[in-house]
Amino acid sequence: MKSKMVLRQLLSLCTFSKTGEFKPGKTIDDMKRRRHDFMQFTNFLCGYILMIDLGANLTWPSPAMPYLTSKNSTIPMSNAQGALLAASTSISGIIGLLLCPLIMDRIGRKYTILVLGLIQLLSKILIYIAYNYTFLFVSRMMLSVGMMGTFAFLPLYIGEIAAENIRGRFLIFDKICANFGSFLTSIAGSFLAYNSMNLVMISIPIIAILHFPLMEETPYYYLMKGREKEAIETLMKLSGENRVEMVRANTERMKNAIREGRDSKKTSVIELFSDRGSRRALMIKMIAEITYIFSGYHAIQTYAQEIFSNSGSSLAPGHSVMIMTGIQIFAGLPSYHVVDRWGRRPTFLLSGVLSALSLAIVGLFFFLKFFLKVDVSFFTWLPLVGLISFTFSCNIGLATIPYVYRGELFSVKVKTVATMFSAIIAAILISIAQISLPLLNDSIGIYSSFWIFASFCLVGSTTVFCIAPETKGKNLEEVIDLLRKK
Repeated sequence: MKSKMVLRQLLSLCTFSKTGEFKPGKTIDDMKRRRHDFMQFTNFLCGYILMIDLGANLTWPSPAMPYLTSKNSTIPMSNAQGALLAASTSISGIIGLLLCPLIMDRIGRKYTILVLGLIQLLSKILIYIAYNYTFLFVSRMMLSVGMMGTFAFLPLYIGEIAAENIRGRFLIFDKICANFGSFLTSIAGSFLAYNSMNLVMISIPIIAILHFPLMEETPYYYLMKGREKEAIETLMKLSGENRVEMVRANTERMKNAIREGRDSKKTSVIELFSDRGSRRALMIKMIAEITYIFSGYHAIQTYAQEIFSNSGSSLAPGHSVMIMTGIQIFAGLPSYHVVDRWGRRPTFLLSGVLSALSLAIVGLFFFLKFFLKVDVSFFTWLPLVGLISFTFSCNIGLATIPYVYRGELFSVKVKTVATMFSAIIAAILISIAQISLPLLNDSIGIYSSFWIFASFCLVGSTTVFCIAPETKGKNLEEVIDLLRKK
C-alpha cells in the first residue's frame, strides 16, 4: 500500500515528452500554468461578453431591416432610412474611439470597460422601447459609442494584463467572440419576432456587467498614478508569484515604458506625418484597411438576409445567414498559422484573390438571374456557397492582416496616434460601404455591387503585396528600417 502511494506521488511530479524523454516536475508546472491562464482569462470575461454584444449589434440590421422596412413595421421607414440606420453605428462610433483615451487614464482601465458596458446596456433598453425612427436612430448611435469604444479599448486592456506567452491567444479569442455574437443574432433573428430579439439582446450586456467584479485593474494604470505597491500586488496576483523580487523586473520595465510614453506625447502626432517610415507605415495600413472594408465584408453581413432572399433559394434567408455566421466563428483560425508560415504579403494577396473570385461568382449568379433573365433555379445554392467561400477567404488575410500591421508597422512613439487615426478613418469608410450597398443595388444592380467589391479585393491586395515590406520574423526596429528605405 505504501509503495503504491510513493509511486503515485512520483508520477504526479514527472511526465514524459513526445520523444520519450523523462521530464521531472512537468505535470505540476502544467497545472500551475493552466491555473494561471484561467485566472487571467477571468479578467477578460466582461470584455469578451461585450465583444459578443458588439458582434451581435453589427449583425442586428440583417434580421431587423426586412421587418422595419416592411408594411407590418411599427416603425415605418424607407430603404434609404434603413441604410442610414444600419450605417449609424460606424458614424457615431468615432465618439467612442475618442472617448476611451479621455477617460481611461482618469478612471482606470477597469472602470472604462464598465462605463462602456453601461452605455451598451442603456442603449439596448432604449432600442427596445423606441417608438419612432428618430428615437431608434439616436439609440443606435448611442449604442455605437459603447461598441466602438469596446472594440478599440479591449485589446489595450488585454495587452496590459496578459502575459507575453499567452497574449496572442487572448487577442484571437477577442475576434472569435465578435463572430459568435453575429451568430447569436442570426439565430435570434430567424426564430424570434423583432421585439423579442431586442429583448434577448438586452441580456448580453447585463451578463457582461455581472462579471465586472472578476476584473483586475492593470499594473500600468497603478504605476501611472504612482501607486507602485498596488501595481506590484496586482502583478504578483496575475503571475501567481509570492515574492516581490519575482515581479520587480517587470515593474521596472513598465515604469520605463510609461516614462518614455510621457516624454513622447508632444511629438507623436508630428512624427507620424513627418517621419518617412511612419508615413509609409500609415499608408500601408490604410490601404490594407480600405481593401478589407470595401471587400464588402461588413456591408454583406448587414444586408445578408436581403441578399439571400434575392437568390430564390428554398432555404430560408435567415437560415442561410445562420450558416454563414456560424462558419464565420471558426473561419479566422487558420490565418493565425498561415500568417506566420507564409508571411504577411503572400497571405494578404492569396486572401484577396480568393475573395475576389468568390464575390465575382456570386455577382455572376445575380447577373444571369436579373440582367440576362436566365433560369437559375438549379443554382440557387450558389450565393450561399459563394459567400461562405468569401467568409473563409477574407478571414485568411483581408480581415486579419490590418490588425497584425497595427502592432508591427508603427514605433512605440506613434502607435497610439496611428491606431486612433486609422480607426476613425475606418469607421467613416465602413459607414460609406454600408450606405452604398442598397443604393448601388437599386441603381446599377446587385451583381454590380459584388463585382465592385471583388475589384477592391484584387486591386488592394495586389497593391499591398507590391509596396509593403515583409514583416515576418523581424523585430520592430528592423521593420522601421525597412519602411524608411527608398
